[in-house]
Amino acid sequence: MTKRGRPAKDQADLLSRLGKCTTQFDIFRLLRELADAYGFNYFFIASSPDQGPKTFADMMIITSAPAALVQRYEDSGLIKNSPLADALNGIGAPDEYRLDTPDLSTSPARQTALSAFRKDYNLDCWFIVPVYHPDHGPAAVCFLGKREAMDFTEKASLALFGHVAHHKLRFVSAKPAKVDSPLTERERECLVWTSAGKTSVEIARILDLSEHTVNHYLNNAARKLDAVNRTQAVAYAIRNSFID
Repeated sequence: MTKRGRPAKDQADLLSRLGKCTTQFDIFRLLRELADAYGFNYFFIASSPDQGPKTFADMMIITSAPAALVQRYEDSGLIKNSPLADALNGIGAPDEYRLDTPDLSTSPARQTALSAFRKDYNLDCWFIVPVYHPDHGPAAVCFLGKREAMDFTEKASLALFGHVAHHKLRFVSAKPAKVDSPLTERERECLVWTSAGKTSVEIARILDLSEHTVNHYLNNAARKLDAVNRTQAVAYAIRNSFID
């Protein structure tokens, strides 16, 4: 059974820890812990495309969802006319959407696609928090999983966490690399996500780059750190505080 109505002291502790995050990886780990505490399988933060149409994967800023899930949602076309699309257009308020309840207002084909998506990834609950940043525009903090219906306290708490996490993520992402580091900001970001176990393909989606570009940054980082591979580069960078 999912925990309901997190104790106030737990919420205060999580907010305090979130405020102390200094890297994207810190925020990733805390959001993953938060998702698990509220009974969700995955989380993601997606942003509205700056110019023209982009794929769902391109919209991802940070996510714990597998690449296959993201690609499946993209291929199914489910984002069109969805609550997520509304959130990325700056419309709506934080709310829960039940994937196990048929939406009779949509076409049979869309209902079938959504049902298959839900069953294949064992999902029945989607909580979406529309957020906004003055420099980046609309975005959405989302939690996906299989759990019972949310109560008011859970919705209010996760909405608060979503806003704080998005603001903090934008803040730490804008921080420059350490002065004494030979790495560029992109090289540092790629190493941070490599240390989190992400592949080049996943890093490319997170940072909105091509896989080739990510590999280029990782190879440059390894060369600068005199490392034989990316694993050694990560170890060296952590040891010398070039990444956290």
